[in-house]
Amino acid sequence: MKKACSLLIACALTGFACGGTQYRDASKDKGSMEWGPREIKTTVDKMVNSLHAYLKNEWNQPALIRVQRIKNDTAEHIDTKMLADETVNNLIKMRIQFIDDAYTREAISEIEKGMTGLVDPESAIPVGNLKSPNFFLYGTINENVRYVGGKKIQYLVVTVAMKELKTGLLKWQERQEFLKATSPDRVSF
Repeated sequence: MKKACSLLIACALTGFACGGTQYRDASKDKGSMEWGPREIKTTVDKMVNSLHAYLKNEWNQPALIRVQRIKNDTAEHIDTKMLADETVNNLIKMRIQFIDDAYTREAISEIEKGMTGLVDPESAIPVGNLKSPNFFLYGTINENVRYVGGKKIQYLVVTVAMKELKTGLLKWQERQEFLKATSPDRVSF
């Protein structure tokens, strides 16, 4: 009896231990009621291709872009930083340059330290080499939700735009739309 009980406990523990994590290909995600990999990948692909085409074919000058906030105006939690980071990552691979002010204060401190004479002049950061952006990239995610025939119909619109700082002109804009119909989960006994 003790052996049978021990065997049963060992099998149960082995079964629980085998649960594990499974990784899937994000590009093959079928989508869900929530914002997920499919929406991010579709949006990033469209924005990157459109913006790259504009910068290479129409703008035809060096572009220095600073990413501003992508605003989430939906009731759903959407990680807009992930969307912005993936867009920037893909554009950098295409040789588009971005300004990141995350460490500007530290860079200015290093420049000031170099001007004191405490730092070897050969390695001191010279004054006047920091770059200013000529574009701001920003966006919004909006939604309209309604219920039809027991299904939730969610119309999501992601709009990303690029404004030229020198003139204030909106130079590029693109949008990606999603229309999602989902049935609410039903619990039955």
